[in-house]
Amino acid sequence: MTTLSEWEDERSVILEKLNRRMEHMPERPPLDPQTIWQREYSTHTEWKITYQGELGERIPAYLLIPRDAPNEGLPAVLALHQCAWLCDIGKEQVVGKCVDQPDQAYGLELVRAGFVVLAPDANKVGERFDPSLRKPWQTAVHLGGQQACCLANGGSWGSAHYKPVYDVMRAVDFLAQYPRVDSRCIGIIGHSLGADTILWSLPFEERIRAVVISGGGIIAATWEPYGISYADLLRLIAPRPFLEVTGTEDGINWLERTRPEPIDERMMSKRAAHSVGRATYRLYGCEERLACLEFEGSHRFPENGRKAGYDWLKRWLVPG
Repeated sequence: MTTLSEWEDERSVILEKLNRRMEHMPERPPLDPQTIWQREYSTHTEWKITYQGELGERIPAYLLIPRDAPNEGLPAVLALHQCAWLCDIGKEQVVGKCVDQPDQAYGLELVRAGFVVLAPDANKVGERFDPSLRKPWQTAVHLGGQQACCLANGGSWGSAHYKPVYDVMRAVDFLAQYPRVDSRCIGIIGHSLGADTILWSLPFEERIRAVVISGGGIIAATWEPYGISYADLLRLIAPRPFLEVTGTEDGINWLERTRPEPIDERMMSKRAAHSVGRATYRLYGCEERLACLEFEGSHRFPENGRKAGYDWLKRWLVPG
C-alpha cells in the first residue's frame, strides 16, 4: 500500500512532467481591469469588464455580484463555458443570456446563491474570436470543424498547451485581488470544454479551493494533452474538494467507439479512475472530498447535477 510520503514523491515526478508542457508560460503583467458597463438586476449587479491576459491582450468577462451582499469576505466562483461548437456565444450562456442553453446558466444561478461569479470567454471564442480564422458570427459548424476555435493555436485544444491554464490563472488573479472576495474561498465550475479546461489547470493553480465539473474527464489510455491517466489527474487534485457530474449516456466515459452494455460496463473506466483517486484522498484523511454524481442522460448539465454542484461549492467555500 502506498504511503502519503511515497505518493508525494510520485506526485513530484508527475508534476515535473507536466511542468515541461508549460515551459512557454508567459509572465503575468498587471491586470489593469476596466469596466465597460454596469447593469442592475433584482438579485445582482452585472459588470461587463476586461482585464489583461498576456501583455497587451484584453480578456472580456462578466462579473456578477450578489445584491445586498457584504462588502468583503465573499466566496467566488470562476465559471467556464462549454464549447458545443458555439464559438459565437462563449460566456453569454453562463450568465443566462442564451434561451437555447438554460442548463448552461450556472453563473447566473450561482450569483443568486450568494457567490461572486467571474465568467470570461475562452481564447478564440465569443469576443475573443480571431479574425484570421473566422467572422464573429461564424462557428466551427459553419467551418466544418473546430480548427477555428478550440483546435487553433492558442485555443483550448490547440498546440499552445499553456494558454487555457494561463487564462485560468489570470481569472484567479482577478478574483483574488477583488476587494469583496475572500481569496481563500475561490472555487471553479465548468461543463464540457469548461470542465476539461479546469482539469488542465488544477495541477498548476493551487488557489482554487473547490471544484465542480460536468461532462469532462475523457477516459483514454493517456489523458490528453498531458499524457497521464485520468486517474493520475484525480490523484494530483487531492486533497481539494472535487465533484464530477456525469451522464451514463455520455461517450466520454468509455473507451470503445460503441456504447457498452450494461451501464456498469459503460461506466467501469470512469468509476475505476475515481476509485484510484479516492485511495489517494484517503491518504490525506479526506476521502469524502472526492465525489462523482452519475445521472441517466447524455452530455449535458442537468438541474439535479447543477444543484448538487452548488451545494458542493457552498459546503467547501462558505464558512460555517
